[in-house]
Amino acid sequence: MKQELTHIALFSAAMLAFTTQTRAQTQPKDSTLNRTVVVENEYNPQLMDADKINLLPAVEEPKATKKDIEYARTTQPFARFQYRPMPSYAAKPLQPDSPRSYLNLGYGNNGNVTGELNYLFRLSAADHLNVNAAFDGFNFRPDNDDTDYRGWKSRFYQSRIAADYAHRFRSTELGAQAVWGTQTFDYLDYYDTNKQRNALGRFQLHVRSTRPGDAWQYALTAGVHHFGRGYLYGADESNSETNLYARGGLSYAPDERNRMGLDFGVSQATYSLDGMESNGLVSLTPFYRLTTDAMRLRLGIRVDLSTGHDSGVAIAPDVTAEFPFADRYVFYASATGGTLLTDYFRFNSLTPYWGGYRPDERLDNTHVQLDAVAGFKADLGSGAWLNFYGGFEMRKNELGFFPYVDGDATPLSHSFVQGKGNNVKVGIEGSYAYKDLLDVSLDVNYRKWSTDDGMDVLLYDKPALSLRADVGIKPIPRLGIHVGYEHRTFSKGDRDAVSDLYARADYRCFDFLSLWVKGANLTNAQYQYDLGYPAQGIHFLVGTSFRF
Repeated sequence: MKQELTHIALFSAAMLAFTTQTRAQTQPKDSTLNRTVVVENEYNPQLMDADKINLLPAVEEPKATKKDIEYARTTQPFARFQYRPMPSYAAKPLQPDSPRSYLNLGYGNNGNVTGELNYLFRLSAADHLNVNAAFDGFNFRPDNDDTDYRGWKSRFYQSRIAADYAHRFRSTELGAQAVWGTQTFDYLDYYDTNKQRNALGRFQLHVRSTRPGDAWQYALTAGVHHFGRGYLYGADESNSETNLYARGGLSYAPDERNRMGLDFGVSQATYSLDGMESNGLVSLTPFYRLTTDAMRLRLGIRVDLSTGHDSGVAIAPDVTAEFPFADRYVFYASATGGTLLTDYFRFNSLTPYWGGYRPDERLDNTHVQLDAVAGFKADLGSGAWLNFYGGFEMRKNELGFFPYVDGDATPLSHSFVQGKGNNVKVGIEGSYAYKDLLDVSLDVNYRKWSTDDGMDVLLYDKPALSLRADVGIKPIPRLGIHVGYEHRTFSKGDRDAVSDLYARADYRCFDFLSLWVKGANLTNAQYQYDLGYPAQGIHFLVGTSFRF
């Protein structure tokens, strides 16, 4: 433990030494990087791109007009550490000079609770500190005749506290972030204990250039992740993963049309579990970018070097092309890929209900050999926007969640199966907004999966048809009503489709105070977000939100 702390301290000191070379700069205007968003938990085949550093010139694409929102100035969303992103039901102010802070509290049936406190300290024109604390969860007894659920209560609570600091110099930003979160929940009675507790933390430093017009662009983030798990089948009472990482890039543009550079990522995971071999990943992506009035082209290749368990080299393309025309439309195509490190964080991003994991049955890293997409985006004017796309994906050693027991009625040593996971995908996204009175959106995606012979169980948790429709109206200035529907079918198995009809209303009593109510699964449908674990029936939350 002392050796790990020494490594972490040296790693942080090296980052601080590097970042002190930056120069003073003034605070730029707000951008989409400075806004906090709520992201739904859905299948995302391009997970490896979530941390990719974009060192290219900013480009404008057709998009719907968005309202001004500013609650927190954070460079990265906290959602990465959450099972599902904590929903913020705080009413969003529409004025550009929105308050810096808010307090949101809610309570409902089935033990549903939510709470969030956020405060943005503007220490100076160049210094910002954002502090956030939140919790949510539920505790209910499934209304189901299945004997697996009799006498069992589904309990899941999570909490987090986070601080994010940034200082803007003349051409550089220097920042630090610390996050700590917990998850406590119950398994079904498949394991020696049905209780679980996770502790997730992160500390990181970053430095990046902030003037897009400069020839040299750079970004570097380095830090440490920690994942502590209270129980693992076949292991001691507790165990943990510590992951040192760095990611970033450097690029140079000799003129306005051309840019070349290198993106990189390094990750090294070690485990407290005896016999658990460490594993690491080094990713290098050299690229060339060409930007003209008629085309935006990026040509790159990603090389992944895996170390420790499942060591080897993998190569994938990193190519994108966009062809804008008429100032309103874009044809686009991409071919990307890369390696996903198979570690505790990856498991938890798929589901928190993964059970055991034995050192003698390690799973290999997932390699996305190809993720090819082509599509068409259109700004139809008057607040309307459309995106059509289709593509094909090849995934080697894909993970599938499978929480049940084997033929001898004993718990599996781990909760995942692994194999080929290819899919063909098509989809459409659209939205329409009329002033501040009406906001409509639709997102439909279909995937046709294939896997190895005898491995259909891998596809039990893979989505087939996914649909989400939302309508928001504002009949009077202080009242907002939102109705939506989510539908999801699965590729294999007899699992019931997700069918969630939900609604929300909020009333702004004063400029600083709102009351809200939210209901979900209003049809009382029976389905599972996580294989084997029933979702709540009709449930609701009532709450209040303060802005200050």
